[in-house]
Amino acid sequence: MTGVLVTNIRYSLFGFFLCACVFTHNTEGKSLKLVEVLKSTREQAPKVLASLEKVMAAKQKVVAARGAFDANAFFDYYQRESPVYPGDHFQGKIEKPFQTLGAKVYAGYRKSDGKFPDYEGERVTLSDGELKAGLSFNLLRNFSIDEKRLKLAQSRFKLLKAEFKNKEVFMKLQKEASLAFWNWAAAGNMLRVAKDLLSLAENRQVAFEKRIKRGDLAALYAVENRQYIVKRKSKVVKANAEFLMATFYLSLYWRDDRGNPLIATYESLPNLEEMEQAPFTNKNLKVDDLVKMNFTLNALNTELDAAKREQDFFDSRFLPELKVKYEVMRDDGSGSSTLRGTDHKVVVGMTIPLERNLLKGNELANKAKQRMIKHEMKLLSDSIGVKLNQLKTKLEASLEIIDYTKQEVDLGEQLEVGEKKKFRSGASDFFVVNLREQNTFDARLKRIEALFTYQETVAKYRELLMDYKL
Repeated sequence: MTGVLVTNIRYSLFGFFLCACVFTHNTEGKSLKLVEVLKSTREQAPKVLASLEKVMAAKQKVVAARGAFDANAFFDYYQRESPVYPGDHFQGKIEKPFQTLGAKVYAGYRKSDGKFPDYEGERVTLSDGELKAGLSFNLLRNFSIDEKRLKLAQSRFKLLKAEFKNKEVFMKLQKEASLAFWNWAAAGNMLRVAKDLLSLAENRQVAFEKRIKRGDLAALYAVENRQYIVKRKSKVVKANAEFLMATFYLSLYWRDDRGNPLIATYESLPNLEEMEQAPFTNKNLKVDDLVKMNFTLNALNTELDAAKREQDFFDSRFLPELKVKYEVMRDDGSGSSTLRGTDHKVVVGMTIPLERNLLKGNELANKAKQRMIKHEMKLLSDSIGVKLNQLKTKLEASLEIIDYTKQEVDLGEQLEVGEKKKFRSGASDFFVVNLREQNTFDARLKRIEALFTYQETVAKYRELLMDYKL
């Protein structure tokens, strides 16, 4: 049973290795650059592509809302099957709505044949039929806004919000990609340090065994060194696992031209000097400028504008609906003399809302919504200034810590070299040599951690400054 399990595990690892090979990027000895990962994220990250589709969908919603003002044609045919009043009636009309005044114009033609009872006398036309044209528009309610115009305005606001949200996604994803990249770089450099520490012990073991064979060194030293080798191998295994996990996570942001994840290689790791670089283009922006430019705030402000437009609509509902319609019609051909000539009609209709619970409820709910959005904007506006000061403080501290960790590494290496000289001359103990090596190792790790903290702060700072490309 155990043998089968081991075999399955080996096949699984082999399959994973093949998969990794397919998506491993060959950098030909060149280190992977952050700009490459950011470019890949902007062009191929699924979240970015999904956000772009949301913008596209919002654009089409605007087109659909404009469709409420499309022209339409209406046709109707009526046939009366009766021995006393046999007749048929046909009519057609083309109607075109407009946004101004909620107006619409229309023109139509109708024609009847046969007989109709008196109560259907309005269907009767002369032999050549009747031509009709008309215009209707609104005063008071529906004068400046109605449901169709509100829907169109709301679709435009949603498009504007989607565009701001899309830009927000671009900033956020590039920040995440930067963090993934520098986490990968830090994990890889930590693995290098762990391998270097292990290499020291392994090389020393070879030298110790030669000296033991010659008889000028006690065998206990080799045993002690093997203990250090075992400890350092466990550090390498742990660091390698951290590096692999960071590599897999980076592949979510680094993709090929078809959008497939790429696996970065150990050989393409950037060095520590590259981890100290942090280009800015908007470094000196003031808080007021950031507040004006912030994509999340602009999206909220768009929501507020949409709510205000909705408030205009609710306010107009309290007014009476006053609709004016003008029609002109003319019958031609033979038939009743009462149908001859041109008729002009002006029709005025009014509807007055008596109970206003629905209107008042919608109005007050909308005002509460506006206040809620303003509170959110106030909090976000204040937090931008706070975050800016926090990140500036952390950035300055990170640079200072990096300088101190450099000094710590330099001093640790000096102590390590000096202690090894003392050990070779017999003036020091092997335990102290190992301690010096471990201290240097810890100092190098602290430097890498400090560099990652710096780059982490830079990534968040650039997101706040909207410094990434769109």
